[in-house]
Amino acid sequence: TIANSGVKCVVVDGREYGKITLTSPLEHYHHAGEKEYQCEVGLLSRNIVIQGNDKSDPIDDTPLECDYTSSGWTKVPCPDTFLTGLGGHTIVVGKAQGRLRGVEFYRMGMTNVMGRYPVHFHHHDPESGSVSMMTDCSVHRSYFRAISIHDAFNLKVERNTAFDISGHAFYLESGVEEHNYVQYNLAAFVHPINGAQIMPSNVVGNTLQSDKILVPADHSASGFYVSNAHNYVVGNAASGGWAGIQFPVLPEPADKTLRFNGVVPKDRPALLITGNSVHSSSWFAQNSGAVYEGGSLYWAEDDLESETLIYNAGRVSSERYTRYTKDDNGNDDFFRVYNTTVWLANIGVTGWGKRAEINGFEVSDFQNRAIFVLFTVWMNSVVINCRSSNAHHVPDPGSGSNEKLFNNGKSWSGFFTYDHLMKHILTNWAVSNCGGVARGLSPWVEGGDEDTGNSGFVTIPVNGLAPEVQLVSSGMTYDWDSLGGEEFVNESIFFAASGSDDIYSMQYQSNWEDSDGSWTNRVSATNTSTVMGPARAGYWWHLDSRPGKCEIRDGWKYPQQLCDKDDRHLGSMFTVVMPQVNQQSSAVLAMLDPNANARKTRQGSMTHFGLMGDSSVTTCTPPQTCGETTARSWDPDLTGPYNHEQYGGWYLAFDQGTPTHLSIQKIQLDDDSTMIQAMTLPSGTSSGDISIYAESRSRTYNFASATSLTEVRSSIDKYYYDEATNTLYWRVIAGYVNNDGTYGWIDRADQGVSGFSREGLHVTATTSKNQLQINIKVNCATDVTGAFCETKPSFLVPEMGCPDGQVMVAIDKCGLPCELLQEGCSTPPPTPSPTSAAPTSVEPTTPSCLICSDEATPWMITKNYECPTAPNWLISKKCNKDDIWINSKYCEQSCQAAGFGYHNISCCASAVELME
Repeated sequence: TIANSGVKCVVVDGREYGKITLTSPLEHYHHAGEKEYQCEVGLLSRNIVIQGNDKSDPIDDTPLECDYTSSGWTKVPCPDTFLTGLGGHTIVVGKAQGRLRGVEFYRMGMTNVMGRYPVHFHHHDPESGSVSMMTDCSVHRSYFRAISIHDAFNLKVERNTAFDISGHAFYLESGVEEHNYVQYNLAAFVHPINGAQIMPSNVVGNTLQSDKILVPADHSASGFYVSNAHNYVVGNAASGGWAGIQFPVLPEPADKTLRFNGVVPKDRPALLITGNSVHSSSWFAQNSGAVYEGGSLYWAEDDLESETLIYNAGRVSSERYTRYTKDDNGNDDFFRVYNTTVWLANIGVTGWGKRAEINGFEVSDFQNRAIFVLFTVWMNSVVINCRSSNAHHVPDPGSGSNEKLFNNGKSWSGFFTYDHLMKHILTNWAVSNCGGVARGLSPWVEGGDEDTGNSGFVTIPVNGLAPEVQLVSSGMTYDWDSLGGEEFVNESIFFAASGSDDIYSMQYQSNWEDSDGSWTNRVSATNTSTVMGPARAGYWWHLDSRPGKCEIRDGWKYPQQLCDKDDRHLGSMFTVVMPQVNQQSSAVLAMLDPNANARKTRQGSMTHFGLMGDSSVTTCTPPQTCGETTARSWDPDLTGPYNHEQYGGWYLAFDQGTPTHLSIQKIQLDDDSTMIQAMTLPSGTSSGDISIYAESRSRTYNFASATSLTEVRSSIDKYYYDEATNTLYWRVIAGYVNNDGTYGWIDRADQGVSGFSREGLHVTATTSKNQLQINIKVNCATDVTGAFCETKPSFLVPEMGCPDGQVMVAIDKCGLPCELLQEGCSTPPPTPSPTSAAPTSVEPTTPSCLICSDEATPWMITKNYECPTAPNWLISKKCNKDDIWINSKYCEQSCQAAGFGYHNISCCASAVELME
């Protein structure tokens, strides 16, 4: 507050100028007083005034806030207050032309009275709209909105100030409004009607139209309510509000007279949304943003009389209530937002729509997350300044858990990914002030709180469904000075996991492709992408065993294995033990245990050809680190690295036995890539008991039997059954059974499954269940469920099949054993110096034995195995046959004693034996 006596104008030559100087300090801290922030200055007074009177004010104006005892808030705006405002209103109707310039509207609007707003362009003729306008006006102390644009087109709403507004301020009312110019306006101090929507998660209940709230969307009143994006929303500023700018989801116009006119407001493309800013917003929801693409307003489909509007402020997972942006020709398009600035917000931007581009986005001082946008999204030119120099001045508004997040350095994330169904391309990000000092945590700040590891600059929700291949990035830059140096990318706070840690899928299958190494600050010797996968998954994401090809960032709270991608691919699919529940997981688990949680219940395991593996149910349980075999749950997703053109494959094992019908569907594989899979069948199974066929929209195509695995690799429609090992091999492609009965790679353009590409990066699209299922059926005596063969098969991972003299050096490559050595194969043996002296005839001394170590592998340590007492199958399978064991000389003494040694010379029992 500035006292009148504390301000004076600068006077030069008798003229007053706008600059002010303060004769005494300000009584309160102002954020604009330091580096990063700007404040808005809005002039409310005008020479022309349209106003209500002192009888217009609401009489139900107390209390201002109410206690709240759940969901992490202690104080919220009260319901049943400020519902009796009765101000004036101005309306421009039909063909009338309205040009309002420099007008002040004060004490206007009638709360919850349809059509009674300070300024209202109502069913306005488009031709009249092209000359109508509201510019340079002010609206303050309004009881119902600032301006409503209703069934109006081509209007200019520019350079207006709205302050102290109940309900959405700048309001595109029904969702049919298009080609309007909403530019360079200010909305501040915006209040919800009949209490604020409290949203502790993505999913909340519906609120209904009532006599206390005409439009239930006003529970989340925002500065700008853009119900149809096909407008020009440029250069506006929002201060406060449930959100600053909201793009709600309207499946049809929210006007009884226009409801069935064919317009789908939610799917209309933006004309131009750019240059807007928001601050001090989005405090009453955990996952909504200052810029919020979400919140569905609609009538129930069976409410044909349009009697009760329904509003859901969160994410509603159905096509009717999700934004599917289309262009004017009905083709898929993107919801595009450009050049937006946000600060002091819960989340910078949140979106639930199917396709979006966030291009040019700067966010500082966020409470929960910088950016949280789902599904297919390109996020380009993003600037994240986690904590500005103003941040330490921001007080907690209360003592509730959600009211203390801002100053809790253990709680916030720069980028929060989602579990599945995403296609994210991240390019050209700049990051600053996100390190331990900015968070105020120990050991970076003496006396600071200890990091819990639940939030990092990047946070993965490990309690979700299994992910597909869904995230690729490039062009990351870091302000190392503000982050504490390059060590930031190795620190615990860089990469974290949130959620329950007893979920298999995300724990073991989450993935990320850092295409240029800039996100992880990792340089590849071969100039290839870096693939990140959970270190907890063991060998599943260990793409290559040669020196320098992989590393583990074990300093992260969610440790990741980082490997060179080289010529490999990342792929994903459903593998469903039939029958299936709808389009998702298997129905069989409920037969085995009606109370089981599919994501927490182990189904079996997966491993790469050439590894030994272990089918034991106790192999690994999240969050334990797996070894050569990675556990799987009943989640149907299967995601991992591959390139099986010459070597390698995925071996699948099921704890209940061999499935009688395994369906592979929802396939995400790069075109013309080679994916080989295998499983073991019960002893005694013959080729005649096996049937494999592709199915597309009820059309089927039978696979033929091959005579070798090599033949399967080179074809797309064959399988091979090795009766000697009872191993069944097949190939998976993103295929399609055509109308003429042929089978081949799917025509992506024709079938609408084109991938997503931006800036040279690509995320492959996934085929639907109707487009392709590969069905694998085995005729056998079944267990009680009928879903598995009664006789369980052996667990036998296929060999790599390397040529003589070569070993497995990667999940898909064979090479010389020396490739696994640190010095590689390029170092020649030492050559003796030339000498003129005659050679001596002394024979070299050959030691009778070598001193050997007996060090167990990390996996053995997790199983409490010691080398001398390790199982025979482990020693015989691994000792001198596994490239990693050979390179590390694991169990050297025990292997030699068992006859599987690494040397031609025996290991010494002791150093004394060597001396002798």
